Amino acid sequence: MRSVSSCLNFGWNLSEPSADKFGMRKILYIVGSDGDGNLIKARDAEKGNEFFCTVCKTELILRKSGRTGPGSKRPHFAHRTLTPNCTPETALHYSFKTLLSQKILEHISLNRTLQFYWQCGHCYDEHSGNLIKRAKKVAVEYNMTVCQPDIALLDESGNVFAVVEVVVTHRPDDNALKFYKDNNIALIQFDLESDMDLDDLELKISRPDLVSICRNPKCERCGHYQHKTKMSIIEAECWRCHSVMKLAVIEEPYDRGSSIGPSQFFKGEIEIARQNGVNIKEQFSGTVSRRYQANSCPKCPGFIGEHYLFTEYHAPAGYGELKSYSFDIGYYCGVCWTR
Repeated sequence: MRSVSSCLNFGWNLSEPSADKFGMRKILYIVGSDGDGNLIKARDAEKGNEFFCTVCKTELILRKSGRTGPGSKRPHFAHRTLTPNCTPETALHYSFKTLLSQKILEHISLNRTLQFYWQCGHCYDEHSGNLIKRAKKVAVEYNMTVCQPDIALLDESGNVFAVVEVVVTHRPDDNALKFYKDNNIALIQFDLESDMDLDDLELKISRPDLVSICRNPKCERCGHYQHKTKMSIIEAECWRCHSVMKLAVIEEPYDRGSSIGPSQFFKGEIEIARQNGVNIKEQFSGTVSRRYQANSCPKCPGFIGEHYLFTEYHAPAGYGELKSYSFDIGYYCGVCWTR
């Protein structure tokens, strides 16, 4: 899917290939092609050879002074004669898409993993995966009738199971997004801000800006992705009798509120805390004038109220001032609140 229309012409001149009309970061032509059509970065190119634009195929001039520091410009190419249908954004889009597809093909042929990581928009956890785990074939600008993704990944049966979209100015439209979702096709999206994304290609590939899938299981009741639940056990001292006691906190269950105490635990979570030596029982709090489940001292009637749990125990444990340990205790659904 094209990132910029070929009919756009913002009038960049030879001395300023990416004159920045809208406040965007300047983009240079840092990738061209040699006489055999192979892509080459300006920093690796040598003067005296012929270079051509990856988009309009016209001749490029290598600008590489060798100087560094303030006022110097990175090695780049410039058109000998700028064509109206060619922009640095289009060239950046084409170059990244081509280099990425070549990287994927290389890893498939060598049977090497291509690891990537993403912050999940469903469960908020960080996931990881192998970009080519199921891929047997790569297709650039693959025609799927409804849409034409930049890169399509096909499995051994020839079915598209994932697509890669490279975004410079235009994001996938709603019809494409709906098609991917309806057909269970994973969307992996890279948002490019400058030509420097090509210099850091390996890093950029390892960190997509958007991945539509979640590694967590779906709720059997409502079908939404579940959230991973992590419990922390804090070893502390009873404020009342100074006996050793353990406290339980569940960390960052996003749609239940930040970290939570036993008053919001599910029944199964209370049992897990008890199995780890935490004495949880119902207590009356004069501060809030109600009864709730609380971390309680095993030796005396003392207990830790919710406010003090976080300010006096959980926060210090996070700084290493109190001994604590954390572990996964399963998943819960933030939509229908089931485990």
